[in-house]
Amino acid sequence: MKKIIIFTLVFTFLMLTACGGNTIEETTTLEVITEPEIETTTESWEIDRTGEEIYQSHPDLTPVDYTSPVILPLSEDMGQEYVDKLTFICDSPTYWMWPWGLLGGGEDTNSIWTGPEGTMTLAYQSSYCILDPFDNTEKPIRQVVEEHKPEYLILAVGINGVSFMDEEEFKADYEDLVSDILEISPETKLMCQSIYPITPAYRWWGDITNVMITEANSWILDVAEEYGVPYLDTFSVLLAEDGHAKRELMGSDGLHPNYEGLKTVLQYIRTHKYREVTKTFG
Repeated sequence: MKKIIIFTLVFTFLMLTACGGNTIEETTTLEVITEPEIETTTESWEIDRTGEEIYQSHPDLTPVDYTSPVILPLSEDMGQEYVDKLTFICDSPTYWMWPWGLLGGGEDTNSIWTGPEGTMTLAYQSSYCILDPFDNTEKPIRQVVEEHKPEYLILAVGINGVSFMDEEEFKADYEDLVSDILEISPETKLMCQSIYPITPAYRWWGDITNVMITEANSWILDVAEEYGVPYLDTFSVLLAEDGHAKRELMGSDGLHPNYEGLKTVLQYIRTHKYREVTKTFG
């Protein structure tokens, strides 16, 4: 809206007319138009505490620290256009977004970066070669990042290291990958994603449990805080009240989300859009 301020100026002219010196009073009105008002809005950043009550009911699980400044809060739905811009460095639970055509480009997407067998292991991230989908060539992870520099990159790895990596080893490898990606492609909007929950139907249940996964997710969150990288709490959106993954969102193997499960993950991602966050350490 423009503001219009009215000034009334009265000019009195003494004019001597030929008839004998009458005084004529003239009134002039000027309109002064100011600059338009700038309407400012503050976006509300509400933290999504999806799993909070479940963590309280299962104290053996490591709860999500919802006070962390790097957890991405609820946002407007960014839609498929946002999803189309995402790239994932991932292991097998996320890999299935590609064959099921859930990402931009469908089955022809170039958005899934992982090993030629459809998975990768965090412990081998420094030497492992992933399959570059642009030329179908195996290359080191860092080389693929350097060549393509994606706009948005989600790091969705870790499940293959939970069973044998301790906190020091896990964090060291995860941190090494995060720091190198930030250095190689500083314009890339990097996000860290939590490892998905599993069910006791998983054949190696016991070697890997949700107790171990939630602890590993807390390590991922620590690294995200250290480097100022946004964190996606995709674990909680798949979590059931019994402290395991929702069975209706998981495949029969208990490890991999099914089609509906991965759709749920993508819906979470598109309603928790990327934003810059602040480092808490370093």
